[in-house]
Amino acid sequence: MIEARTLPAAYAAPGLSMRDDAAVLADVMMDPVQVAVWDRRSPIDPQRVTLACSRKMAIKSWLDASDLTGSIARSLPGDDFAPLREDLALLAEMMACLFGTTGVGLRVTALEKPMCPRFHVDRIPVRMLCTYGGPGSQWLPAPSVPAGLLVPGVDQEGRYAADSVQQLQAGQVALFKGDTWRDNPGSGVVHRSPPVSPGQQRLLVTLDI
Repeated sequence: MIEARTLPAAYAAPGLSMRDDAAVLADVMMDPVQVAVWDRRSPIDPQRVTLACSRKMAIKSWLDASDLTGSIARSLPGDDFAPLREDLALLAEMMACLFGTTGVGLRVTALEKPMCPRFHVDRIPVRMLCTYGGPGSQWLPAPSVPAGLLVPGVDQEGRYAADSVQQLQAGQVALFKGDTWRDNPGSGVVHRSPPVSPGQQRLLVTLDI
């Protein structure tokens, strides 16, 4: 995790708004912003990440905005994951309030290999991502996306500049605009799951509207 709050040049990417204040997530409403990142440390300890991975945690649920805490408790019961439930409730509430939705789609996945290893664009309005443990999602600023990168079947390696790839850190909360964001057709954030070393564990949460 970044210790200094003066962000290095690698985080001054086009279309990115990033601060250590949760209010930064509202910046995604602005047209130039494609990625908004709340820079924070992971609130989930490594032991709980390991436990989730050992149990191969896989949750996919629709959370009713009127009962977020109850919905999450039913999807993830037990004392072992109380801190995770607490943070999921916080993120889901932020998502529902920011976008004024009646519900939020939740997915919690323990991974030991990339879930979506190819660069792609989500066919949704917006997605919130947080990796509690392990490497975070990678994305390419729009000016760094070469023509033809997303053509199905195309070998993507070598088609983009390696130093243009941005990567989230454990605990950071990001909003990625998707392809169906208003006034954003064809301009969703190009991203992928990060490469994972053998035996490396990753606990990923996504929240969709």
